[in-house]
Amino acid sequence: MKKNIIITLIGIFFVLNLNAQKFNIQPGITLGASYYLGDLNHTKQFYSPGFTAGITLRHRISNHYAVKINILRIPLSGNDADFPSIYQQLRGHSFKNVIYELGAQYEINFLSYNSFTKKSQTPYLTLGFGIAAANSFQIITPVIPMGIGYKYSPVKKMTVSAEWCFRNTFTDKLDLLEQTNPYQKQLTKTKNNDWYSIAGIAITYNLQSEKKWCPAYRK
Repeated sequence: MKKNIIITLIGIFFVLNLNAQKFNIQPGITLGASYYLGDLNHTKQFYSPGFTAGITLRHRISNHYAVKINILRIPLSGNDADFPSIYQQLRGHSFKNVIYELGAQYEINFLSYNSFTKKSQTPYLTLGFGIAAANSFQIITPVIPMGIGYKYSPVKKMTVSAEWCFRNTFTDKLDLLEQTNPYQKQLTKTKNNDWYSIAGIAITYNLQSEKKWCPAYRK
């Protein structure tokens, strides 16, 4: 099942890529660091980072708006032994998990951005929705990405984006910490869902002809 889902996602990427010029889809890659926030790590940013990688498709709506689709592999890990809490030292839980995420994000540029212009740049806000599968696809949850970024065009048609984005999930099981015995002292805060965050760089390339983009050729 796991292989079939991955093959399907990659197939969707290549089908969209074949229509990149027609729909102004800009394919690329995403690389970054991921980390977990939850019952083990409450507030520490960039704790136990893992290497995240994936593919990205961005669609330019206008100079101020864009939509992108991400297919990402996101490793997460944590260990109670890394924290001074006496309770966590006694609990002694640790975990390693891998998340596969398919998500869409809306980008709002603060400045006018055009990848056909060299050195075009702007900060932006991003908000979206996705589906994440974890623990060998035994856990599936909606996720809500939200974050900030900065995009820059070092050369014509190329966009380099630096982004820090948090994911709010709807599960408390990403850390594999479950209350198996109702008479035990509470192991996990069941009303607090887990989060994860990704800080990374995406590089996309605009395959659309500059003539097709130019307003003089829209007719």
